[in-house]
Amino acid sequence: MHRHTTAAERPLRPAARRRPEVAPHILALLHQAQQGDRDAFAALYLTYREPVTRYVAVRLRGRDRDLIADLVQETFTNALADLGSALADVRGWLIWQAAKACNQHDWSRRRYLRAAYAVREDADRSPVAPVTAGPAPTRLGRLPFVHAMARLTPDQRRAIQLRYLDGYPRDAAARLMGRSVWAVGDLERRALRRMQITLTTPPVTA
Repeated sequence: MHRHTTAAERPLRPAARRRPEVAPHILALLHQAQQGDRDAFAALYLTYREPVTRYVAVRLRGRDRDLIADLVQETFTNALADLGSALADVRGWLIWQAAKACNQHDWSRRRYLRAAYAVREDADRSPVAPVTAGPAPTRLGRLPFVHAMARLTPDQRRAIQLRYLDGYPRDAAARLMGRSVWAVGDLERRALRRMQITLTTPPVTA
């Protein structure tokens, strides 16, 4: 005998996700901005600057409060360049743009730290410190790091870029540079040693 299931026994269907309601004037501003109206985009910026700023502040978790404004600016700059792919959910689309900006910042920060740690580890392994070297800085800043990179030869700089900033394994870096794995390793060692000397040598005062 066939048994009929009751309403309580039937599996519940997942509730359909409702599309966020967007005010008609917001959609009109988006359409105008896509047609090249910069005033319309400025109006969108004023409307959504606060929620984007709150999102970025939460993502940074107090690590660098001064960076919040830069990432918010980058979010809207990228949004302006990417207006053709904007979604009707303007707020959600801008939060997605903010997430991309934060992710790019995090990735750039990790790549920088990887290279900075490589310089520090090479200095720790060095058996003899240069005579003119001062105490190693407790924190390797970006500006000294950039200056140290500028003191390298083009091949040394390329090796450091590929290995520690872009994260390529040594064999892949060798293929990209058209050199042997041994040659790339030698360039790395010379570059790290030169950067270590540059970063630990005190400036000459007049």
